[in-house]
Amino acid sequence: MLNLHALRIFTEVAKCGSVTLSAKKLLISQPAVTAQIRNLEKEFGLKLITAKGRSIQLTEAGEILATYSKQLFSLEAEIEKEMHALLTGAKGSLRICATDLPGKTVLPKWIVQYKKLYPFVDIQLSKGSSSTAFQRLLDHSVQVAFVCGDVQEAEGIEYYTLLEDELIFIVPKNHQYEGKEVSLEELMMEPFVVREKGSYTRRKLFSLCRAAGMDIPQSPICMEGMNESIEAVKAGYGVALVPALAVENELFKKELGRVYVKGIHIKHPIKLCKRKQEEPLSSAANFISFIKAEVSSDKYRTVIG
Repeated sequence: MLNLHALRIFTEVAKCGSVTLSAKKLLISQPAVTAQIRNLEKEFGLKLITAKGRSIQLTEAGEILATYSKQLFSLEAEIEKEMHALLTGAKGSLRICATDLPGKTVLPKWIVQYKKLYPFVDIQLSKGSSSTAFQRLLDHSVQVAFVCGDVQEAEGIEYYTLLEDELIFIVPKNHQYEGKEVSLEELMMEPFVVREKGSYTRRKLFSLCRAAGMDIPQSPICMEGMNESIEAVKAGYGVALVPALAVENELFKKELGRVYVKGIHIKHPIKLCKRKQEEPLSSAANFISFIKAEVSSDKYRTVIG
């Protein structure tokens, strides 16, 4: 097996052109340097250096060995650099799965800001239901997931609430109930835009009706997709129950109105999820730390008043 310690010393001798200078640089004795060169020559069965006054000259074998040894130790330095980059999270991959709301609102901003800090991290964001996000976490397809609402927690997954968003009722601008507080019974007299079957906001709306002993909205417009529902209300039709974060800009620009319902406040937390009892890769750990810092810095409004 090639003696790498001796080869490293030989490489320094070839670079300095002197046993004496290389010994000083390596902080070892001159006889120790000479002994290692002799060990290499014995290993290869070839003369590697010859004396040339107070310096040395490489033989043909020495020239060839010096070329390869420089490449070898250059590769070693590159390996160490790459491993350190992975260790610190300066390089690596970051795979994320998110449900619709975080995937369309806060995550794009966070990912862009994180990418500016870590330009050599390869980032991929996929979207799916909360069950899809959990499955991708558990089968190691992603390192981090973002879900929202009152999700059924899955075994083997840790949860951290990032934002306490809420579900709110929206109406077209200049609607009679815009900015007002009304009873749920009054609001249910209005036409509704509801989400598709299986939607979290649809289930919440219908459960509110059942809890109050009311009929569910009659003859609503059914829209598949959160954005489609919001656009229908913006176009001038009905009432919809949506996450506050999803309409933050529209409410600020007064393109939509909000209705306050007496006695009703529906929490809609956004949660960060990762596998239990597993330290994520440095790229993911850095991303999690970055997001927690962003949220705690108060840059993000968690509830629209």
